[in-house]
Amino acid sequence: MNEVYDALNAFLEDGSVMGMGSGSTIEGYIPYMKEHVDRYNLDVAFVPTSEKTEAHLKRHGLNVVHHAERMPVTIDGADRFNEALMVIKGGGGSLLREKQVGYFSDQIVIAAHQDKRVENFSGIVIPVEINTYLYGMTVRTIERDFEAQTEMRTGADGLFITDNGNHIVDCRFNDPKDMDHLQNGLLAIPGVVETGIFNRKVSHIFSFDDQGAYQKYEKDR
Repeated sequence: MNEVYDALNAFLEDGSVMGMGSGSTIEGYIPYMKEHVDRYNLDVAFVPTSEKTEAHLKRHGLNVVHHAERMPVTIDGADRFNEALMVIKGGGGSLLREKQVGYFSDQIVIAAHQDKRVENFSGIVIPVEINTYLYGMTVRTIERDFEAQTEMRTGADGLFITDNGNHIVDCRFNDPKDMDHLQNGLLAIPGVVETGIFNRKVSHIFSFDDQGAYQKYEKDR
């Protein structure tokens, strides 16, 4: 994985605030990134996309903030992606904060195992974060308006609760060709807080194999 991590480290800017994502890939990256920050004495702070990421950053002695005038990049993982740089996230439940941090960044850089690559998103689980109030009606509207198959996400104590106090409904859509249209349509439903469709700001995807070698997909300049 060192080759992938080195590629991610190239996006760190001295004197900047960076977004730091969630998931197993990012958890593995943070200790390696910490060594890079110390080696080059970088002055860099991080806006975390989840409480778990925040704790992991602090455990490694990295500076965590919750405000920035500018974030040049967010480094994050992905649940699914395609070569057109459309990404699905939210499998870990940090959906809204991941979307917020990514949106307020100049660009999002993704690192994900090659088995996360898909040709299309038909039948792929797409998490949708919904308000707890009248959540059943919100779910039924998603099912009706988009012919979606849905399943409420659960945790040890019942329905899953996100860092922002919401529920997540995992949705499958039959042949969703226009992901931008799907994103906008879901957000138009009162009670839908955010979706796991990352259709903006993704500039690079580093797709790695089990040996750590990677292929890079990037936005046309």
